[in-house]
Amino acid sequence: MHKFKEVLSRNEIAYGTFCALKDPAIIEILGYAGYDFAVIDLEHSALDLMTMEHFIRAAKIANITSVVRTPQKDEATILRAVEAGADAVMVPHLISQEQGKRIVDMAKYAPIGRRGIDGSTRVAKYGNVPMTEHMQQQNDHLLVIGMIEDAEAVENIDEILQVQGLDLLFIGAADLSVSYNLPHQVTHPTVRSAIKTVFEHASRAGMKVGVPAYDAAQAKEVVDLGASFVTSPAVDTYHLTQTLTAHLRSVKNANQRF
Repeated sequence: MHKFKEVLSRNEIAYGTFCALKDPAIIEILGYAGYDFAVIDLEHSALDLMTMEHFIRAAKIANITSVVRTPQKDEATILRAVEAGADAVMVPHLISQEQGKRIVDMAKYAPIGRRGIDGSTRVAKYGNVPMTEHMQQQNDHLLVIGMIEDAEAVENIDEILQVQGLDLLFIGAADLSVSYNLPHQVTHPTVRSAIKTVFEHASRAGMKVGVPAYDAAQAKEVVDLGASFVTSPAVDTYHLTQTLTAHLRSVKNANQRF
C-alpha cells in the first residue's frame, strides 16, 4: 500500500502539492520533506511522458505517492500513466457518471474496468509479474481521482459518486468559481455552497475529498469543511516564487542605505 493510501486508511489528513517544475529532484525533495503525495501535472505544464516516468521513479525512491494529473479530455494518457507505474491518476473536469465510467475503464482491469492487457510494461516489471497477479495488484493499488471543477459536476454529484472504481474526488475550487461566473472568488457564498454540497454528498457516499490550500490558514479551513487530503502549497512553482520573492525582499530591506 502506498503512502497516500496508508494515510487515508488511518483517517488522517494527507498532504501533497502539484508539481510543474521539470526536474525529478523536486519529487525527491517533497518526499524527504515528509509529503504524502505529489501530483505530476500534465494538464497545466509542459511536462512530457518521459519526464513523467522519471518523476514516478523519483517518487518511489523518496517514498512519496505519485499522482498523475492527465490533460483534459485525454483518456489515453491515463493508460500510459498507470503503465509507467503511477500510484494514482487524477482526471480534470469530471462532470458525469458516463465520463467517470470511461475513466475507470481505462485505469482499472476487469472486473472493475476494461483496461487493455499488457504484461510487458514498467508497472508489470517488464514481464516479470504473472498477468493475473499483476491485474489484481493494480486494481488493489491504484487510486482513481476525479476532479470536480464545474457547476454541472455539482449538479450530477450523486450519479458521479455511484461510479464503481472511482476512489476519490478533488475539488478544483478556482475552475469551479469560473463555472459559476465568479472567477477567483472561491470564498463567494455560491462557490462555497457548491463545495459544501460536494463534501456533504461524498461523505454520505463514503468517498473522501481533497482540495487545494495556499497556506496553513486555508488548509485548516478546508480540513474543517471535511477535506481528507490537501495540496498545500497548491503548486510548487507558486511556492518557489513566493519564497524567493519574500527572501529577496527581506535581504534588500536589511541592506537599505539611507
